[in-house]
Amino acid sequence: MAKDPAELVESVLKMEAVRHSVAVAKEDGTMVKASAGAPSNLGDVVAFLGSAAEVISSNLELGELSSVLAEGKDHKMLILPHETVYLGVDLDPSLSPWWVLQPTPLDLLSESKMAEISEAEELLKQKMILVNLLLEEFGAQGEKAADWQEMLARELKNVDPPGRLARMVSAGPGNIIYNEGVKTDISKKEVGDAFEKLVNLTCKKAIASLGFVEVKQKFQTVISRLATEKR
Repeated sequence: MAKDPAELVESVLKMEAVRHSVAVAKEDGTMVKASAGAPSNLGDVVAFLGSAAEVISSNLELGELSSVLAEGKDHKMLILPHETVYLGVDLDPSLSPWWVLQPTPLDLLSESKMAEISEAEELLKQKMILVNLLLEEFGAQGEKAADWQEMLARELKNVDPPGRLARMVSAGPGNIIYNEGVKTDISKKEVGDAFEKLVNLTCKKAIASLGFVEVKQKFQTVISRLATEKR
């Protein structure tokens, strides 16, 4: 993550739905850095909201403040305390960007972190192909599609308790569907672990109706199909 306030102001501009950004000193509210075109009063608003939020958090013993989201009819503002400054982010009020509601939004402002998120998304899409091929082989889109959908909806939540996978992927009638535009900070390893569990659960359900031998054969068929497509 960028440490210098000026770097933070520029880095956050790359994030979804950001219109302007500023960094103001916690001590006296003076402007440290503002993005081009930022409203002249944005720094004052950020300083007021940031200091007020920290006072409230301290008085109520809520712990260290990581972010504040202020919303109104025609505005949406994110305040991020960082060392000696408050980073203020003016957001498009019509949008609900995924990254704003993460526990520590500042951790996402590095190119390496965004690269990790992209890698996790790519792995997720690859694993989805495997699961959907298995579901196709197991006849999940036939007469028992509703039953399979119920199982998939339940297990998508169970294999990733924080609920990130269930936001990115939905259970369809005997398949799983990628929710375009939905991002989370789930890691590549967490995606791999979650889908390993989901594949095992899918096979286990199929064994109950098809038997172990047939499921094993169908699993090998899917692996062969994937290997052929990669050539």
